[in-house]
Amino acid sequence: MKEKRSLFKREELTPEQTAKRDKNRRIIRIISAVFFLVAMAGMTYLLLPLFQGIGKEGYFEKVQETITSRGTFRGLILFLALQALQVVVAIIPAIQIVGGLLYGWFIGGLLSFAGILLGTLAVWGIVKLLGAPLVEAVVSEKHLKRFSFLDDEKRLILILIILYIIPGVPKDVITYLVPLTKIKLRDFMLYVMPFRLPAIFLSSAFGFNITEGNYTAAIFVVVIIALIACAGFFFKDKVLDYLSKRHKRSRLHKSDK
Repeated sequence: MKEKRSLFKREELTPEQTAKRDKNRRIIRIISAVFFLVAMAGMTYLLLPLFQGIGKEGYFEKVQETITSRGTFRGLILFLALQALQVVVAIIPAIQIVGGLLYGWFIGGLLSFAGILLGTLAVWGIVKLLGAPLVEAVVSEKHLKRFSFLDDEKRLILILIILYIIPGVPKDVITYLVPLTKIKLRDFMLYVMPFRLPAIFLSSAFGFNITEGNYTAAIFVVVIIALIACAGFFFKDKVLDYLSKRHKRSRLHKSDK
């Protein structure tokens, strides 16, 4: 049964609570490692045929044939499951590129987004069921303090949109924190999640162009991603610091009243 306490109102833990938190973290890390191995096996199953005979004559024709054969219901379910696992288990590498390889940049991007939605729903349900203790076991103390401003329900949707737009912000951490805020699942899915689409389609487009042999276009996509990543690297901390300071000022203002 989950503990009825706020994650964002930090308090000193007793030795028993600290030991329980550390035990939960060890268990979750073991589970994450198992999920990671399963995901790697699934990705190998999907991708290995694409790299056999690379550089040889007729390679791309063979790749297209392999992609067509993978376009079955079983392959589709496997891809969606892997994409959902990427949300639940943050250590799994991004597989949107795989979507572009297998299904094209547009369909692959949509399927990746569908898998991310499924994974987000799974995380939301698990966090709602187990509460703050689970999130404390998954998210580091550093990130809990850094994102404490999410406790401010005023303009929360706008804040989340900003966080999802900025590259480099750990979306996996936010996914575990959001269910413990005041935002409703419906609002989060309708107004926040669509802002993940641009990054998803960029990754999918890279995979698609590699498969098609459009290396110039693939390099162009990589350059765009690199520029966006650099912008995120320079501005991410400034935005997070601003939101944290704004949250502290708001709390001080409320306490003065």
